[in-house]
Amino acid sequence: MFIFIKHGDNQLFLANINCSVLLLLHYARHKVGLPKTDTIDLCDETGTMKLFFLMKTPGDYANKFLTARNTYYVCKVECGAPGTGFENAYKAFVPLLKNPEPKLVDALCTQCDLLERSRVKMLRIQESKKVISTESSMNLLSKSSGRSDEEGTTHRAPVLKTRGDFVSRRDKHH
Repeated sequence: MFIFIKHGDNQLFLANINCSVLLLLHYARHKVGLPKTDTIDLCDETGTMKLFFLMKTPGDYANKFLTARNTYYVCKVECGAPGTGFENAYKAFVPLLKNPEPKLVDALCTQCDLLERSRVKMLRIQESKKVISTESSMNLLSKSSGRSDEEGTTHRAPVLKTRGDFVSRRDKHH
């Protein structure tokens, strides 16, 4: 089973999809002349990204995700500059076409924006979990020293425990 991959100035090549997604992307990257360090993906003719670059199991066969005889475009996934704190931010999905259709570019831009918003939202959730975890640990510390936060004596420092002590203590109480 094969697909058509269009790139550049209406250049086209065939790709066998009876292989892993990883191998297919490696082949596509080689065919369009990109270095191995560039992150790429494929999108269909409507601009729907396949999000292969996010796959947890790139060893899965490509024929599970792609339709034989359909045309796909190679897109470069552009992220923030390394070392800036934004290296994981999604900046753009750029189709490697000389004159991409405006609808295709709009669809890719919309998906990139949605993916970036989702990534930022997940970061905020993770940060809030860290804050809650820290606050819980502080509450456990004050309870283990036999004081409440309101009493706040200056006679004794709180007893510090390891994270493992908190986990095992919490497990016993639940």
